[in-house]
Amino acid sequence: MAGSTDNRSEQPTRRKLEKAREKGQVPRSKEVPLAAVLFGSTVLLLYFGQTMLKKLQLVLKSSLVFSVPAELTIPWLSGMLNTIALHTATVVLPVILAAMVFSIAGSAMQGSFVLSGHALGFRFEKLNPKNGIKKLFSKNGLMELAKSVALICVVALISYKVVSSHLPLYPRLILMDVEKLVFWTASISYEVVIRVAVFLIIIAVADFFFQRYRFMEQQKMTKQEVKEEFKEIEGDPLIKGRIRRLQREMSRRRMMADVPTADVVITNPTHYAVALSYKMESMDAPRVVAKGVGFLALRIKELAQQHGVPMVENRPLAQTLYKTVEIGESIPANLYRAVAEILAYVYKARAALSR
Repeated sequence: MAGSTDNRSEQPTRRKLEKAREKGQVPRSKEVPLAAVLFGSTVLLLYFGQTMLKKLQLVLKSSLVFSVPAELTIPWLSGMLNTIALHTATVVLPVILAAMVFSIAGSAMQGSFVLSGHALGFRFEKLNPKNGIKKLFSKNGLMELAKSVALICVVALISYKVVSSHLPLYPRLILMDVEKLVFWTASISYEVVIRVAVFLIIIAVADFFFQRYRFMEQQKMTKQEVKEEFKEIEGDPLIKGRIRRLQREMSRRRMMADVPTADVVITNPTHYAVALSYKMESMDAPRVVAKGVGFLALRIKELAQQHGVPMVENRPLAQTLYKTVEIGESIPANLYRAVAEILAYVYKARAALSR
């Protein structure tokens, strides 16, 4: 079958990839944005975490030190909670916005930041549970499930190793004040998170190249699809050939219409015919208005004879003009003298006839 996957041996064309991109189909690894968010947020908290902690402590202290009115009312409680939430948001919001930026950057790094109306469009088949189950238990779905389970296991193993490496410290945490307790808790958590982030970056890079390879394999085309796309872009060769024939016919008709306006027709005498026109007031040099070989040459000579256009036999000049000068072009400088002699002869002959 032409569309069979087994026959997809051709690399996808640029147009095929552009169409896939318009539909939102691009090589994308879900782990890349996740790794970018986790690693970026961890580094951000490493440098600004202490400052944020101090600000949160100030917010907590200011929220605990307040004068209680004689009568507690809903508006008063609501105002107090709104103030606490606003102060907390000013501390936490920059980290949330940074995480969003890291996520967008992770997608952009893959070249897969695409806004596609086709992908966002509503389709009823998406609501079909059967399609959802097929997708879940498909080869791709099972692979993603296995990858997620493996990732959870590795993260759990990293966390266990880090936590277990600090076992002698845990009994002493009970005797520490709040500040030291927070410090050690944050240090252990940071150690876990940074190791997980580094591991996730390695997995994300590997998964990105795997997803790219799989995407290119899925986009491969059959030889027939390549031919059909070429026809779509360039047009059907039969239609193009017909258009070219029509264009040549129209050009030939325009050329034949210019023969009666020529000043002279230079012949081979039988095989070649080149019609020249020269208007001193508008042309710098004589111009070829028509040319032909074989049957077309005979037709040019017939028209010239019907309209009284002089014909001069000059075999070398006729062949040179036919081979080197296109219709509508002026003759080259190296032929000026030869053509000038012929035009001078024609003009003298006309002058003699008009007397």
